[in-house]
Amino acid sequence: MNSNDIIFALDIGTRVVVGIVGVGNNGKFSVLAVEQMEHENRVMFDGQVHDIDKVANVIVKIKEKLENSLNIKLREVCIAAAGRSLKTQLARAEKNIEEEHEITIEDINNLELEALEIAQNAVISQSGLTKYHTVGYTVSNYYLNGLPITNLKGHKGHEIAVEILATFLPYDVVEGLYAAVKNAGLEVSYITLEPIAAINVAIKPEIRMLNIALVDIGAGTSDIAISKEGNIIAYSMVPYAGDEITESIATHYLTDFNTAEKIKKSTKSEIKFKDILNIEHKVTRDEVVEVIMPQIKTLAQKICDEIVKYNGKSPSAVFLVGGSSNLPHLPEEIASILKLPVNRVSVRDAKSIEVLEYKGKKLKGPESITPIGIGYSAMINKRKDFIKVFVENEPVKIFNIKNPNVMDILLTINYDPKSLIAQKGKDLTFTLNGKSITIKGKDGTPSQIYVNNALANLKTPVKEGDKITIIKGIKGEDASLTARELLKQQKGGIIYVNNKRVNLDYEINDGDEVVIKEGMPSFTVTVNGKEVTLKGKEEYLFVDIFNFVDLKIENNKVPEMKLNGKRASYTDVLKPGDNIEIEI
Repeated sequence: MNSNDIIFALDIGTRVVVGIVGVGNNGKFSVLAVEQMEHENRVMFDGQVHDIDKVANVIVKIKEKLENSLNIKLREVCIAAAGRSLKTQLARAEKNIEEEHEITIEDINNLELEALEIAQNAVISQSGLTKYHTVGYTVSNYYLNGLPITNLKGHKGHEIAVEILATFLPYDVVEGLYAAVKNAGLEVSYITLEPIAAINVAIKPEIRMLNIALVDIGAGTSDIAISKEGNIIAYSMVPYAGDEITESIATHYLTDFNTAEKIKKSTKSEIKFKDILNIEHKVTRDEVVEVIMPQIKTLAQKICDEIVKYNGKSPSAVFLVGGSSNLPHLPEEIASILKLPVNRVSVRDAKSIEVLEYKGKKLKGPESITPIGIGYSAMINKRKDFIKVFVENEPVKIFNIKNPNVMDILLTINYDPKSLIAQKGKDLTFTLNGKSITIKGKDGTPSQIYVNNALANLKTPVKEGDKITIIKGIKGEDASLTARELLKQQKGGIIYVNNKRVNLDYEINDGDEVVIKEGMPSFTVTVNGKEVTLKGKEEYLFVDIFNFVDLKIENNKVPEMKLNGKRASYTDVLKPGDNIEIEI
């Protein structure tokens, strides 16, 4: 046996760790050996490692048993991050656009990136963590001017919006798994998500085009993955599962948790046990089922509510996996709530996996789906779990769950999506003689994205070692206007801004109230017997006459001035037809 062909898969569960060694065989996953072991204490909660050393001890024991049974040395392992650790967030992004602008793919991509940033910020705010891997997102709806639309490209309007369902995985979950595996003397060669691993073996590719919900019902949570049109469109989790059923038994019969767990799992028609008072009981299986039915109904309702929330309606079928999917009457309850035929809610086990080759007895129930799926997923996916790319020569590492693209990379480094948008200059809005006027700012220069020096966009795929370069867009010039420019457009007059007369160099500001009045009509006066026409001002004083007539006044000599035969002063106001006498 070639050691390079060996696939070692570990399902590191909250209570049980399952190890599988297998090889690929003509497209099937052939299992050579299986070992499983429970944690001695509660060292994991909801799929996240809390005590690295104790989890590592269990992994070491499983590893050594497998090595001894197969007479091989295991150095690499494939693992999965728990679906229950996923953070799923709905988000909406909106953007105002120019009505004459035709919506482009770049506009749509930038809008989606803004929605992703909003989703990530919401998850960070809710959890308190600051670092997340982006698993993926699905567009729920596009909107144009507030109304739903299938595709925004090529349309025109004043507002566009998008709603997305985004999924993130905390760094802590992955790093905890990596640390436990490393302490066990192993190196991670492949990582996936538990729901993806389960789907890979529970839902055949040829039926993945159908709308199917897979529910992994464990001890602490029920993880949900939904497929449609060949893709996984949503992940979610219900914090209600097998432990709630066990607790209802413990409460009813007054037992400790472990005894209640044995009662729940027993398939005997008559079950014997002792309560905490050491009183012996003998109950039938039907009596136990009657006790737990209210919790089973609650579990079914919660699962169905979550499926409809993210799928928008009942799916075509529901596949149940995980140890707690064996709960009595659970498939029937789910079928009833979703209004599906009972045969469309199916509990999947190892026998239903067509790509599995295995003759042993350790892998048989629905709890075996995920560990088999991890091994099979590693077999069909040879890519690395993380890839490293460079943004402006700085290395960036991203979780390789899906085919990553430029958008995923930029979200990982918290790149500001607004810097990618060709920002238009600020408009100038003011009122002119009571009417609102808007002068448009100039269009900006769009940003440019390059991958390995080739022009790209946000949806361009990236691979190990790619180099991403971003030339930021340049904002357009803000709209501007001077009083002089405005008067030229209005063919002269006198300009007032906010009730004050301004000079011609005044820059009109946003929100200004501008009034343009016609200039005072020109009029004629007589100066020393000659007619002189005054023009260019709203009001004229006697002193203004010296701007219209050529009179040479000797230094320090005060001329004698008369207005209409009376002695005049420099500040007298002139009127049409006035007779002016000036004696030097």
